[in-house]
Amino acid sequence: MLTATGDALAGLDPDALFKPVANRTKIGLAVSGGPDSLALLVLYAAWREHGKAPGAIVYAVDHGLRPEGAQEAELVRRIAVERGFEVRVLTWSGEKPQTGLLAAARAARYRMIGAAMAQDGADILMTAHHLNDQAETVLMRLAHGSGAQGLGAMRPFAEVEGVSIYRPLLGVSKETLVEIVNAHGLVAADDPTNADLNYERARWRAMRPGLEKAGLTPERLAQFAERMQRLDRLAAQIADDIWKTDVRVDDFGVVHIAASVFGSVPDEAGLRVFWRALRRAGGGRRGDLSAVETLYGKVVGGKAPAQATLMGAVVVPGPGHVLVYREAGRKGLPRVEMEAFAVTIWDGRFAVQAPCPVVIEPSVDMTRQGFIALAGHAPDVPVAALRAAPTIRDKEERVLAVGARIFDERIKVWHVALT
Repeated sequence: MLTATGDALAGLDPDALFKPVANRTKIGLAVSGGPDSLALLVLYAAWREHGKAPGAIVYAVDHGLRPEGAQEAELVRRIAVERGFEVRVLTWSGEKPQTGLLAAARAARYRMIGAAMAQDGADILMTAHHLNDQAETVLMRLAHGSGAQGLGAMRPFAEVEGVSIYRPLLGVSKETLVEIVNAHGLVAADDPTNADLNYERARWRAMRPGLEKAGLTPERLAQFAERMQRLDRLAAQIADDIWKTDVRVDDFGVVHIAASVFGSVPDEAGLRVFWRALRRAGGGRRGDLSAVETLYGKVVGGKAPAQATLMGAVVVPGPGHVLVYREAGRKGLPRVEMEAFAVTIWDGRFAVQAPCPVVIEPSVDMTRQGFIALAGHAPDVPVAALRAAPTIRDKEERVLAVGARIFDERIKVWHVALT
């Protein structure tokens, strides 16, 4: 425990908070000028005073949405420099979207910080998300109908817009962080959007007093999130094991799920396997959990139609396997001309590399006999599934591959991992 500055740190121990990233070379600190992030800055400075902290660089972002934005970024710069931190102020310039502005600003913030971190050699970003943020996230996810994974809310470690994130303050209340800022004589910036009831998070924040009276304190909601995270990890591990033993993704991107999975494994794990199959076959599309649950229940109960579509994928139940493959869709699948030695991601499902220029297009004209002529045997999937796979041809119109079934060893085709 840091006894010398214990009172000024409201009893928090930076060594304990930051231990999970103590072996990093350089850390980014996301500081907005609000009390939460200023408290993070103070805590990190205290950690550094004891000689155990990696090097750090502070990132402040002016989103250009409010006149005060530049002043708040300057506030961060001044406070951080006074404490010996290197600082970079980043500005979100250009046109802003008319709808979904907060989400767009959040994405832009992480993209800009991520690019700056790459230049600066920082490999992880600390943010000041705290206990109250976690509680609000649980309530929002619950209202949106999230499953176990979503109800686990924020994790200490995560990846956002390609940036590795560490959230050390998820167990610390907003009030404690304000106490730290006040103890150090700092005046934090006040973002009016935090109280703007046009935004969902602010509406939940306004309901906090009534919720606390009913027993839904931030501590209780955060505890619920931790419990859901435990269940999520268990279900994810079971689903991973099932995927390894009872699921096969063939060369054409068709997912073959053993029919025994439906009804013989815990529902949460089976549902996750089904969801992953839909996402993989559908090119990474995300869908509505309720719709996935409904179709999964029909397959388990033997009441699913002979063919169903969901999340850009076609589901075909069979006695031995349930097949899940790409739906061509109304707009069809892309046609891509690829230069030699480039790597192209096609439809979010296949990666292609070739030493010569090629054309990648859906196999819309594929027939059973045509496939037999190419491969020497009949396909073991519906022709409709083959037609959703890419055909790769060179400039002489020779077929080099259908999906990852390669007929010319010069090229490489592989499945793209889900993110």
